[in-house]
Amino acid sequence: MGRVSGHAGLLSNTSDMAVLMQVMLNGGGYGKVKLFDKQTIKGFTESSAEDATFGLGWRVNGNASMTPTFGVLASKETHGHTGWKGTLTAIDPVSHMAIRSEKRRVGKECRS
Repeated sequence: MGRVSGHAGLLSNTSDMAVLMQVMLNGGGYGKVKLFDKQTIKGFTESSAEDATFGLGWRVNGNASMTPTFGVLASKETHGHTGWKGTLTAIDPVSHMAIRSEKRRVGKECRS
């Protein structure tokens, strides 16, 4: 792919990321706007048959291998997105909490 790919993480400004995280916490809506129905959110956040740690476009807390990613206090319903450059979005609907971590991995594997 010529060093161009879509797996660097969810990238946007802080305001837009906060809205996206709130949409997921709200079950698909933000204010009076409904973006996703409950069935779509379920597809995003439920473990796939192939890999318990992946939903549809999201990582899910499907087994103990996700503890280093989401932490020991994350509920089983926690879902999020990771990126190879070090971004992490974690959304825990049980705690009604979302966390966004922006860090930049450095090293020769990240150089263009």
